[in-house]
Amino acid sequence: MALTDQQQTKQLIEGARRVLITFPPGHGGDAIASSLALALFLEKMGKQVDIIASGFELPGSFRFLPNSKRITSGVAGLRKFIISLDLERTSLQDLSYSVEGKRLHIYLTPKQGSFTASDLTTQASDFSYDLIITIDTPDLESLGEIYHNNTEFFYQTTILNIDHSPTNEHFGQINLVNFNVPSTADLIFDLIESIKPELVDEDIATCLFAGLTASTKSFTTTQVTPETLSRAAKLVGLGARREEVVKHLYRTKQLSTLKLWGRALARLKSDSARKLVWSLLPPDDFTKSGAGEIELPSVIDELITNAPEAGTIVLLYELTPGTTSVFLYAGAGRHALDLLKPFNPSGDGRRAQAIISGKNVIESEKLVIEHLRQNIPQLE
Repeated sequence: MALTDQQQTKQLIEGARRVLITFPPGHGGDAIASSLALALFLEKMGKQVDIIASGFELPGSFRFLPNSKRITSGVAGLRKFIISLDLERTSLQDLSYSVEGKRLHIYLTPKQGSFTASDLTTQASDFSYDLIITIDTPDLESLGEIYHNNTEFFYQTTILNIDHSPTNEHFGQINLVNFNVPSTADLIFDLIESIKPELVDEDIATCLFAGLTASTKSFTTTQVTPETLSRAAKLVGLGARREEVVKHLYRTKQLSTLKLWGRALARLKSDSARKLVWSLLPPDDFTKSGAGEIELPSVIDELITNAPEAGTIVLLYELTPGTTSVFLYAGAGRHALDLLKPFNPSGDGRRAQAIISGKNVIESEKLVIEHLRQNIPQLE
């Protein structure tokens, strides 16, 4: 009888030695919290684990999570280049090296005689990770630089793909994809329970509860099911620090963040015939609020929360005068990258970003919104 995905996943994880967990840049609290929970769990199983996301900056509201600062933005040393020297004819007396410009010179001095080119061989070692786990990743392209700079690593290493998005392309050797749950934390919790539920401690439970809370906007979205509430209650029973999660995610906001929220919400515009909602943040908003780019994910989440019926949500912001950044969130039935295609976006089907150079936020608004109106049909 064929093994189920859960059984295959259990075998895969038990056999892994060193694991890389990754998720796309710009993704929200569910990806961050779920990755931390899974890393803590795998380490309790004796695995070596790293969490890496391209261009990652930790939002202030998630700094309370256990080991949150362990998430890094770049991967290095994926494999070693090995130079082998045959010492059968003579042993080595001295080894040294120098760097001249962009070239490395290695000097090998024999005890007697000389070395020849035939005494040297080269090879690449195995990759340092034997398992990749992608979180909230609809396709490999959405991972950004970590994928584009290391495509061979991704093609040659087993991938466990965990996601709850209906746009997921099932690119992994094993795909734990279920779009009937509101968060990836749901899937991670089920996975942990199927392997070693006794390893769940307060920190793991807190991270999972934070993922559930962030993805469901504190259990207020329409995707919340009785099973989600049951999982949340179980996590609290396992020691999840509920008050701590609620405090940091919803009750404690920097004044600068609140000011930026207010400015974005005050400029909220809509095209109800296309279920399109957008807002603008010119440079002056950042100056007067004292906010920076790190506050933008929470502003985007606030727009999504305040426009639950919108099929497409766009935020245009101008941090540097004359250069406008565009963020687009696409709901069910719409594809973010396709909608921003003329602007060379990065991202995935749900979230995409683009840069428009040489235009301020007002000029970019006209350009982007006119394009979207031409490409999003009106409701009948």
